[in-house]
Amino acid sequence: MLPAPDFPPLLTGHAVPTHEDPLNVAFEGARLGRFGAGDLCWSMAETHARAAVVLEPECSLAKALPMAPLMMVAIGDALGAIGPPNLALMYHWPTTLLVNGGEVGEVFLRGPEAAGLGDVPEFIVLGFSVAMSLPAEAFDAPGLVRDTTALFEEGCGELDRTQVIEAVARHFLSWVDTWEHDGFAAVHQHFLGRMQPADMLTVQIGTVAREGRMVGIDEDGGLLLDGAGGVSGLSLAQGLGMAE
Repeated sequence: MLPAPDFPPLLTGHAVPTHEDPLNVAFEGARLGRFGAGDLCWSMAETHARAAVVLEPECSLAKALPMAPLMMVAIGDALGAIGPPNLALMYHWPTTLLVNGGEVGEVFLRGPEAAGLGDVPEFIVLGFSVAMSLPAEAFDAPGLVRDTTALFEEGCGELDRTQVIEAVARHFLSWVDTWEHDGFAAVHQHFLGRMQPADMLTVQIGTVAREGRMVGIDEDGGLLLDGAGGVSGLSLAQGLGMAE
């Protein structure tokens, strides 16, 4: 059994059994008042590095949404620091993590159901999941998980769930400090630098697919696409399914 992660002083870790989702546990704990800012729930599962942290923003929900790309940047920095030098980690807007073109993880953000984008939420929960190994059925049925991968399959056999969660937690706190002092500008630069290159990109927003050439991301983390009707934007709230 792997040891529990060791967290910086600003974070308090709470182990979650393998069959439970730490995002749901953190959300319910925050909703019921058991968890507050800095409480971090992490999964004991060893096939994935999964964790979720409770935050109490002092801004509107709309202004807090860039915490999702900030977490992605933190994961990129963490894996860059502890992973092999040839690990090609990229981002697919809004919240998907890729390694060598295969999906390896995702970032999640949830706020209180009653909170509108213009409201200051009592809390938000920011989580992530990074696959450490592929399920056994992936090897029994080639092509079943054609577009997915795992860190072990990409040369990260020396890493484990505990190391990844610890590294992400450290880099996340560092980026939160940067965000508090400098805003989203620094996050924007690093996020854009790892954006998945593509001549044409299709983004599914609910039942509607938007297609175009990626121009970049705006100052709030929204996606800019150059499509048939010219350059248009998709807000981060739309990408996260939280648009009003």
